[in-house]
Amino acid sequence: MKTQVLFQALLSVCLLIATTCYGQTGYKLEDLKVKKTGYDLQGTLRVSQSYDKQTKMLTLKMKNEYKHDIFLFQSSTAFHLYVREYPIKRISTPISIIGVDITVSKKKIIKPDSTHVIPYNCEGIIAEGFDQVSFEGIVPYFLVNEKEEVIAVGDVWLEEQRFDL
Repeated sequence: MKTQVLFQALLSVCLLIATTCYGQTGYKLEDLKVKKTGYDLQGTLRVSQSYDKQTKMLTLKMKNEYKHDIFLFQSSTAFHLYVREYPIKRISTPISIIGVDITVSKKKIIKPDSTHVIPYNCEGIIAEGFDQVSFEGIVPYFLVNEKEEVIAVGDVWLEEQRFDL
């Protein structure tokens, strides 16, 4: 009886820790809106942010953990991803979610089990006297099949994660 109670208490503590750690990911994945049925939609788009003080690079990494390709689309008129400098003295800087010049290509496909990296050089920000930086915004994405037909649509909402410069 004591062993069963101890096991249940230990299990409860483990679940509490797992739930708390899950909330510390730095992004919020919205529910997928299914456009075509009959596909396995298990998985996620895992997003992480980091800052390297030596290279002065702010980095956003997106790892495709779905079984299907992810299609990122960048509109030339509507930006979704920004870099914000602190203390706030001006509007945030819009950046491309596909990580390249949007006049060349407006889409990026992330294959299953691969990672898309968006680097942002913060050297100019430091020279202007800012002391912290963060990504902010939304990363809209589409799950596509082998014919690049949309299976589902999702959004990753980035939570503020400030980095000291």
